[in-house]
Amino acid sequence: MNKNHYHTLQKFYIYPQYIGIYKFKKHLHDIEGILNTNPEDFSTLNPKTYYFFKMPLCGHPQKISLVELRKRIETNDPLKLYCRICKWLINSGITYEQLAKLYSVNNERPLSDVHYRHHPVIFTCPDCGDDTPYKEMRWVLDHLKKGGSFKKHCKGKCNSVGMKYSALVPLWDKKRNKISIFAVPANDDNLYHRKWYFLCAVCDKPIDTPTTVYNAAINIPRCIRHKIKSGTSFAEMAIFFSFARCLSAFPYIELNHRYKYYRHREFDIFVNVTCHDSHHFFAVEVDGIHHRNTADKDEEKNQYAAKNMIHLERVRDVELANVNLENFNNLIQRKSRDKTELNQIITELLNRFLRWLSTLNMEKEQFQELKAAIIEEIQHVDVIRDEKAIWKQLNHLGKKLLKDDPKLKPIFEQLREDVRRELGDFITVTEQDIKRPFVCSKCGNTWEQYVKAVVANFRNSKRKATGCPTCANKNKELNAKLKKEAFALRKAGFTQKKIAETLGKHPTTISSWLKKFEAF
Repeated sequence: MNKNHYHTLQKFYIYPQYIGIYKFKKHLHDIEGILNTNPEDFSTLNPKTYYFFKMPLCGHPQKISLVELRKRIETNDPLKLYCRICKWLINSGITYEQLAKLYSVNNERPLSDVHYRHHPVIFTCPDCGDDTPYKEMRWVLDHLKKGGSFKKHCKGKCNSVGMKYSALVPLWDKKRNKISIFAVPANDDNLYHRKWYFLCAVCDKPIDTPTTVYNAAINIPRCIRHKIKSGTSFAEMAIFFSFARCLSAFPYIELNHRYKYYRHREFDIFVNVTCHDSHHFFAVEVDGIHHRNTADKDEEKNQYAAKNMIHLERVRDVELANVNLENFNNLIQRKSRDKTELNQIITELLNRFLRWLSTLNMEKEQFQELKAAIIEEIQHVDVIRDEKAIWKQLNHLGKKLLKDDPKLKPIFEQLREDVRRELGDFITVTEQDIKRPFVCSKCGNTWEQYVKAVVANFRNSKRKATGCPTCANKNKELNAKLKKEAFALRKAGFTQKKIAETLGKHPTTISSWLKKFEAF
């Protein structure tokens, strides 16, 4: 090589014997290739052979010949004076430093050797530090060019169930799931199909039945003891909790949850204020999504309240925004189902209740005492902090327990063992807001039913029916088989009484079967 022709390029040459001073990183640059390709003496280079040089404008190593490098410098084209990777990033809004920070040390090939579309790459998320493999670099780069964060493409902790649903982190049962919640990708399978174990949000005990992440996020995991009663929403319970906390100390105020009138009709929250020997009523209805189909009944209740001088307020579900009620304006329309929104709703309800109280002819001291209690409650409303207390407030108290009635012992003993153990001190004889699991003492069949229904069936049955649908002749296949046998016995000359004894059925049942048979 003629040194006079290329001596100005010597400053760009990478000497392998001094590789340490260049501070090249193994996962970004082909250090091994530099050591195997570049001679220690610059004067021995062949002008047309490719060696590693530092590119003039970025300083990153790239394989290029002396002839080509000199030609690029002489043409003074900036695009040709960058390494291949930096050339990609020009006018993209992404710097080499940003890409180098994302490029994982666990990649098989250095960044300098990666093709934009052909090579699989691994990125390290700057937020959580986890690696995410991709088949091509371009998908992530195109996103970053638009100013987006890599967090969207991270498949590690950033895209884990734990990061997506942070409220479920303390409820995750790592022991039974055998994996950290931050190691579970938040994909469709893990969110909506696969079931996981959680701890009860109220008592922190393991829940026997697994559920999906989506269901846990929407409904909050609870064990069978603290499972929400059907028909009672958390919003309703939270509102009642705040009213009870600030009003229960006053003897002239009676507060009721699910106050009934006209037999089966009811107000969710009902306040009876006694003032100068007269009664004044304030009610709250918490309208859930099912009220989309009950507009007529809601309007009837509004009319009943107006006729009986009951001040009625309604809290409407977000889905009811377009469902109008005629001649009724005392509405609080929810904008979302976010629990924290309830803090504002409860505060507004308490303020409306206070304004309503001010219209009553109450003693000044009495009103000021009530006002102070309500204002203090308004200042301390926090449904997230009080969640456990809210769930616990509606336990059955003062009602007859199923386990305490000796005549109903057969029914109590049919409750599934874990239910008896966990809920024996809570299940009442008249419970009818959640179906309980039973195991038939005769045939071993399992089914679910309301306790009140099973108890009523047991009490009204002459043979003390256990409530099992199979034993109660509600199994279609068994029913059809017994009918055929009854018809055959009747044809053979058996009396109804004899058929009933043979099949173990009540004569009335046999009679109804045979009427159909004789009709043919």
